[in-house]
Amino acid sequence: MISNIAQAIDKQAQAHLDKVFFDEMGTTHTYRDLLESSNSLAAWLDKEQSVPAGSPIIFYGDHQFEMVAGFIGGIKAGHAYIPVETNTALPRLQSIINTAKPRLVIAIDEFPTEKLDYDGAVLDRFELQQIFDQQTPYQLDHEVLGDQPFYILFTSGTTGSPKGVPISHTNICSFANWMLGDSFNIPAEQTFLGQTPFSFDVSHMYWLTSVLSGGTIKALPLPVVQNFGQMFKVLPSLKVNVFVGTPSFGEMLLLSRDFNAEKMPDLQYFVFCGEELTVGTVKQLFKRFPDAHIFNTYGPTEAAVAVTSCEITKDMVAHDKRLPIGVDKPGVTTSIWKDNKQVTEHDVHGEIIIAGDSVANGYLNNPKKTAQNFFMLNGVKAYRTGDAGFISEDGMRHIIGRMDFQIKLHGFRVELDEVRASLERSQYIKQAVAVPKYNRNHQATHLIAYVIAQPNDFENEQELTKAIRDSLKDQIMDYMMPTQFVYVDSFPKSANGKIAVKQLIAEANK
Repeated sequence: MISNIAQAIDKQAQAHLDKVFFDEMGTTHTYRDLLESSNSLAAWLDKEQSVPAGSPIIFYGDHQFEMVAGFIGGIKAGHAYIPVETNTALPRLQSIINTAKPRLVIAIDEFPTEKLDYDGAVLDRFELQQIFDQQTPYQLDHEVLGDQPFYILFTSGTTGSPKGVPISHTNICSFANWMLGDSFNIPAEQTFLGQTPFSFDVSHMYWLTSVLSGGTIKALPLPVVQNFGQMFKVLPSLKVNVFVGTPSFGEMLLLSRDFNAEKMPDLQYFVFCGEELTVGTVKQLFKRFPDAHIFNTYGPTEAAVAVTSCEITKDMVAHDKRLPIGVDKPGVTTSIWKDNKQVTEHDVHGEIIIAGDSVANGYLNNPKKTAQNFFMLNGVKAYRTGDAGFISEDGMRHIIGRMDFQIKLHGFRVELDEVRASLERSQYIKQAVAVPKYNRNHQATHLIAYVIAQPNDFENEQELTKAIRDSLKDQIMDYMMPTQFVYVDSFPKSANGKIAVKQLIAEANK
């Protein structure tokens, strides 16, 4: 059992010095590179007076080796990492800075300092490489441990501001031991597909699991993922053993005729997280990869990546309409609650509550929201997920949707109010409401914006829509941009005078 992640990573690195750890489209780095680079950064951080002890560090980039080496160097020196994806919308980036108050940004890609209110230090890729090249030895003596934050990820916020979730060393250590254990039985030294952005906590399923088991990561940069032709051509040559990602990404890969066991015989394990895994998707996977092990998992960012899992069998696919999310990981109990009372009967729907060693302490610098969502249950930290679910007679957990207006879209958790707040930054929008469009499996496929427009001189709605999109180019994440705009003069109202969002959702899904 791993009790100190920094020590465990160094142990694996020492045992596999000349093995390739990270391969980004042919640019490779070994475990020796990882050990020396992370040690050098940790030593530099200890000496750098502008970086206070224990303060978090933003890492700004894509799928580069420098990101992972940086994360590890930071935790060795006692600093939590905050991964931020390249080209993150400026308002979101500013909100992250305002909440986390970092004194250092390590920018693997160009960081838009001049467009932000940030007075801390920025270390660019060239300067970081100079530090790595020093190959400074390092002795662990104040690495991140216990309840200290290991990483901080930012989720959507109902007021338009993202919420910071500090995940402790204890939280992520529990997750790592589970991933490396017999719940999955993934052999050591496997090759993992690295596609999920580091800013999405599911990425720990591949990079952390890989580095703790002597594995190799084959990274797919975002431009490759966005170019289907290139991605489909490259994928079979990667010879990966383990797929980690969202069902949406799996469905995307199924569009390629070469995504099958004949062309990719090494691919034996599929681990899904982030959104609902449907029967239809698994049927296609079993048809393409008859002998594969397919795992469904579930968990919010607030509970260290995932807390339930099960291996999906062909019998489940043949008989179930919706797939279970599995059973609880060690150290965690999920229960179903209705009207502040635990449901003890099987198959009764209610809110999923998570309690145990995976649950974070709360939101970063947000005591009000922390009090709303986190509490103590029988002396154990617990979290209200807002997810509706039930427990079947065989003990399997099932999720049936959201209890509020937070949805999963292409693996990303999206608050409809955050989308609304972002849309209303456009000078062409007076008021907006964003609603999901669902498919027959009740998966959100895209967003529809209902808009009351400001007075304008555009000749038609197409020109207005283009102008809105252009005005929000740096204001909203790509996955949150609605694909359809519906222009209205007013919104339906509820009895208390609020916008009747549920009515609009129903209208959009007739």
